[in-house]
Amino acid sequence: MLIYQLKIEVKPYKPDEFVNSMHSYLSNIRKEKGCLDFSVYRDSDKENTYIVVGEWKTRQAMEKHFQTREFELLIGAAKVLGESFAMNIAEVSKTGGFELAREQIA
Repeated sequence: MLIYQLKIEVKPYKPDEFVNSMHSYLSNIRKEKGCLDFSVYRDSDKENTYIVVGEWKTRQAMEKHFQTREFELLIGAAKVLGESFAMNIAEVSKTGGFELAREQIA
């Protein structure tokens, strides 16, 4: 599984516009082949900061997503409505619950 995360600090007068733009294409991204989840979260400590998380079954699915109109719109929204944004990409080696956490710290 691959995950990308965008952390976007939205301009103070643009959060409603940002949230509305996210809603307009979230469902399309979730329907893409290989998309496991795609969500937007607001940072509880920083009022105008949002985290966008996309989870992909394979590298190929994520790379194909990077070529879609929806991804282009997402990056466009980050550039136009944001004061700053940063992107991280990670490959997950294991998934699990509490037992996995305990196993990792043992």
